Formats: sequence, structure tokens, C-alpha cells
Amino acid sequence: MNAHEEIFGSGSNSECSTSRASMFTSACAATAEVVGRDADQALRTVSGKPGFATLRSVAKRLRQAVDRYDALGCAHDPRGSSVRHRCLDPAAQIAQGDADLRDGVNMGLAGR
Repeated sequence: MNAHEEIFGSGSNSECSTSRASMFTSACAATAEVVGRDADQALRTVSGKPGFATLRSVAKRLRQAVDRYDALGCAHDPRGSSVRHRCLDPAAQIAQGDADLRDGVNMGLAGR
């Protein structure tokens, strides 16, 4: 996750930040793909293990955000304002994805 965060950024430094026009481009799509893979890896890693409720919740939420971003076609510069508006929430979650996953790992290791 740290390596992906260094490459793809996080928060306002992410290509998926809602304050950046790049959230409607293939640059954000690439970030979304990586965040989705990180979420999937987190889910596989904790599958069948006790604890890690926060990590599971975060990873599932991120997987859903990536799926919504893709389904809406957000990376292809949607023209309709309603679609662009619906892209904001999943893009914001993706932008913060690796940081949230890291927090989930840390909380899991702390028993939460």
C-alpha cells in the first residue's frame, strides 16, 4: 500500500481527488484499479481470521467505490452533470483508499 500511495498519491495528491480534473481520466482509473487490488488483497489476507472488522469494512467499501466508479464511466469524462456528480463520492473514497486501508490494518493489529 505504501508503494502504491507513493506512486498514485493520496488524498488531495491523488489523481482521483475531487478537486482535480484528472478524476475524470484514465489516470484516476489506474489509481482505482490499484486501490481495488489492494482492497481485494486485504480481504483475502484477513479471510477466516478473527478481528480486523475495520479493515474488512474499509476494504469492502473501497471495492464498492471502485466498482461504482467503473460502472458510471467516470474515467471517460462523462458529460452529464448528474453522472459527474455521482462520480464524486467513489472518486473521493478511491483517493483516500490506501490511507484508509493502512488505518484499517493498524486498527486490526491493535485488536479493533
